[in-house]
Amino acid sequence: AVEASADEDGRANLARVGAHLAKQSPDFDARNYGYARLSDRADASGILEVERAGDQGVMVRLKTS
Repeated sequence: AVEASADEDGRANLARVGAHLAKQSPDFDARNYGYARLSDRADASGILEVERAGDQGVMVRLKTS
């Protein structure tokens, strides 16, 4: 979902990622994993860099190894 929603530098707005997830898996809900919000789940994932970008909202990018 991050890759599908990402711009040219690999960053994706988390709201767009969430919309993509909802289309691909309508039953996905961060609360099923013990998190109140998708941003909390993204922070805890370990595979995403999470940046709160003010007017752009929450931006995520896949971590590189």
